[in-house]
Amino acid sequence: MYAIHSQPKSFFKYMTASTAEKVLKNKTLRWSHPSEFDDTLDVAQVCDGKMDNEKQKRIQDSVIDLATNFPANYNKNNTNEIFNCLCYCISLSGNDKASAIAELKKGMIDISKSIAALNECWKEIRNDFRIICLGIENDNHRLWNDYAEKHKGVVIELACRDDHPESPWHIAQPVEYMNEKDLFITAEDWAEMLSLNINDGIKGIFEKCTLRKAKDNEHKWSEQNEWRVIDMRMPHETGTVSDSDVDPNDISAVYFGHKIDSEDQDRLLDLLKGELSHVFAFRCELDNSQNMSFRKIK
Repeated sequence: MYAIHSQPKSFFKYMTASTAEKVLKNKTLRWSHPSEFDDTLDVAQVCDGKMDNEKQKRIQDSVIDLATNFPANYNKNNTNEIFNCLCYCISLSGNDKASAIAELKKGMIDISKSIAALNECWKEIRNDFRIICLGIENDNHRLWNDYAEKHKGVVIELACRDDHPESPWHIAQPVEYMNEKDLFITAEDWAEMLSLNINDGIKGIFEKCTLRKAKDNEHKWSEQNEWRVIDMRMPHETGTVSDSDVDPNDISAVYFGHKIDSEDQDRLLDLLKGELSHVFAFRCELDNSQNMSFRKIK
């Protein structure tokens, strides 16, 4: 049901030089509530903001269409009993399938109260989100300009190590860039999730509400190629940010912007010792066409 993404070998966190100093000194990274993000539409505030009769009808019809086109040999462990029953009933109609489908689509079940309750639950869960946003490239001009002080800052590389399977980077997922009208869960999305067993359905809602971001001609968010790891705040934590420990061995390299102050660079290089002695360091260089290359300096 869900797309399987090839996991990058590394992720990249863009930041200012002063933030990099805190990260390397404290071996922590900051995870944030969506209210800290620079896009006000980021991470849906409700699962579905418009559940009218017309959309409910489209959802119901989409569920029926999905059941109609499901392969006969599908794995019933992935879907719920009601959906399995619907598939079976449609299969019994034989050559008169079109009439059976038309009859099923005549009625409508009111699910607006259920969606309203789900929205309230979602708001409570959303309050506790802690999310870290990551890049998959160390040469993304957009990210260098927006988050690394226009090349006066730093990029830290985080390795997805095979010997560290519990690392949060292994569960990072890519952001899905959508037209603004599709940010909320669509009728087709609901149909897919209503067919699943409860755990997979909840997972689907969670992913679609946290990993969708608006395409925007002005901000061009899609140029960021962003991935995210989503967690929840600890019970003792307050505010909108959490500084969480990072395994020093996950930090594999530091990339300095080509405009970084020499004193900042020297200060950060001096931190690459002890638990961070394995970390490589590179200096960004630009050619006349603004293409980046990285010269190793440690």
